[in-house]
Amino acid sequence: MRSENTTRLPTLGNSNELVCVDGVWRQASQASGIDYSDGREEESILHETLAQANNLAWNSPEFAGPYGSWAQEYHLSPLRANLLRGLRLPEAGRILEVGAGCGAVTRFLGDHGFTVDAVEGSASRARLAYARCTGLDNVSIISADFHRLQFPRQSYDLVLFIGVLEYAQRFAPDGLSARDAVIRMLTQATQALSADGKIIIAIENRLGAKYLSGWPEDHLGMPWSGVAGYPAGSAADAGIRTFDKTEWDDIFRELQLKHRSFFPLPDYKLPEAFISEDGHDAPGASAIYGRYVSVNRAPAPASLAPARLQQNALYRAGLLYSCADSFGIVVSRSDEGLDGLMPHDWIVFGASAGGTEPGLCIKSGASVASKFTPFNENDQPLILPRGELLYQYWLKCAVLGMTQDEFSKFIGGYLRRAIQTGLRPPGWCLMVSEDGELVSEIFPWPSEGDLPSAIDSQLWAASVLDGFFDFAQSDIESRVDLGPCGGVTGLKQQILHCLSNFSADAAACVGNFDAAIYWASGEAFSEEQKSAHRSSGQGREVLTFNLPEPVRADVCLRFDPSDQETGSKTLTVKLESMLLFKAQDSSGVDLMPALKRAGVDACNQCELKPTDDGVSLIIRGNDPWVVIDLAPLGLPSHLRLERVEAHLDWGS
Repeated sequence: MRSENTTRLPTLGNSNELVCVDGVWRQASQASGIDYSDGREEESILHETLAQANNLAWNSPEFAGPYGSWAQEYHLSPLRANLLRGLRLPEAGRILEVGAGCGAVTRFLGDHGFTVDAVEGSASRARLAYARCTGLDNVSIISADFHRLQFPRQSYDLVLFIGVLEYAQRFAPDGLSARDAVIRMLTQATQALSADGKIIIAIENRLGAKYLSGWPEDHLGMPWSGVAGYPAGSAADAGIRTFDKTEWDDIFRELQLKHRSFFPLPDYKLPEAFISEDGHDAPGASAIYGRYVSVNRAPAPASLAPARLQQNALYRAGLLYSCADSFGIVVSRSDEGLDGLMPHDWIVFGASAGGTEPGLCIKSGASVASKFTPFNENDQPLILPRGELLYQYWLKCAVLGMTQDEFSKFIGGYLRRAIQTGLRPPGWCLMVSEDGELVSEIFPWPSEGDLPSAIDSQLWAASVLDGFFDFAQSDIESRVDLGPCGGVTGLKQQILHCLSNFSADAAACVGNFDAAIYWASGEAFSEEQKSAHRSSGQGREVLTFNLPEPVRADVCLRFDPSDQETGSKTLTVKLESMLLFKAQDSSGVDLMPALKRAGVDACNQCELKPTDDGVSLIIRGNDPWVVIDLAPLGLPSHLRLERVEAHLDWGS
């Protein structure tokens, strides 16, 4: 698809009199008349950047930052393409892109073999789009006013409106309302679609979570203007207007079109993640929308209200569909035309902006995650840990009215337990159980990896705190009494000072051994059928043993609480609860009755003592274990078992 001359006659060239000037097509009779620009200085920098680039591809590392301004990031970043990477697009189809801007998405489409008519009203931006698409003979750049073009009927497989329809009234014929201008543009687009063609829309949500928290409207820089319905004197005069879910539903109903939504996070401009309409309650979804939170794109400062807390509360209540900051919408003439377009419930795109590294996803209806390598059906499943991101949990607890000292001790306690357990991943990977206990499993973000095990505990704790305060600083400042000075910087220093008062190395010597679950038919246990996790041997902890492959319910389990040398010492651990989880089940089967019935012959180097609130395991060697017979539980043999959770208390 590459040549030295990108002047292919556009598909719409057959219904419009076009001329090509310096590679850009325009109407022979008139210029577009649209003057929309980021300013001469910004466009000069963009021209220079493109001219000097050795690689113009959509995922060129030369465009991965750092950037000198928001305009440069928006027009160059490979993240722009993530808006479309989660959709199953027709192969080698014909695409009409309305409002192509400087060609970031256009380049992605061209690199993937689509035949593209990219219409851009601004002549200066059209020249930048042409420069970005140099070498692609399947892409035509047309500098023209959408409303002055005649579009050939049933000619395009896709029509794209990415960041365009909020300006529909501004560039429409005089006298049209914002809603009528949108309907006019969608009507023209529908007429240009092939029989099974689709329209893709990306736009901000008038009632997005950040706007409901008092953050400034992206286009106008004024808080509450969109929430108030754009009263006269705001966007009404500028011809700029976004819409909420109900308004979009009404528009598509009037046009007799079907639609399905997806939610690019944090917004459609630079998406790092994607949640489909049906994926808001899929496993792990709360971690996705809890991490990729609202971003202020306006020059005005954001409100100091607890926006992160509010956003998470709205989404957890099932309001992602109504309150996401951006909408992605796929439109078709029929419901059947929408089937299969979103094969994933959610996606986290890879760490590299250029998409060269796999991300993380859950396919539609699946219960386990896999690496995101688009539409590869052979990825090895990844079981996601149950629970809540530690950062989200800390944020929720910030509303309890704690003083700085109390909040410092609260956070420091979690960091101390993680250090003692040898659990030192990046902060976003840490999770807690439903009752707030730190769990040994971590969330497998594609952009995060395990830190070196030898990293200094203070450096690790500082990195975790930096991540938390970067995520939640405004919420913390609005909800925690931080005293007269210091702010979150003072809070961080206080937490680190408290951590320095105990020796992480000494704590590591006390614990850091393996606990394990084995499974077998009968009692033929082996290392091949084992799930192990590190244990601290101190305090309370939750150990989650994921079974690599689903295990039938007619097996025996064996719990090994410790593999450390005890010498002549006797160790005691209280097993507060042990739960067995079936696939796609969150309630769990209580294993404590089976444990309490276990006889002496089911134990090795340990003794069980049932108590009112659990079982005490008295360990007398380095190979303690107890066999748990599942037969008395009466579970159907065809059930598939997914994981075991053990809640332990080693004492102080």
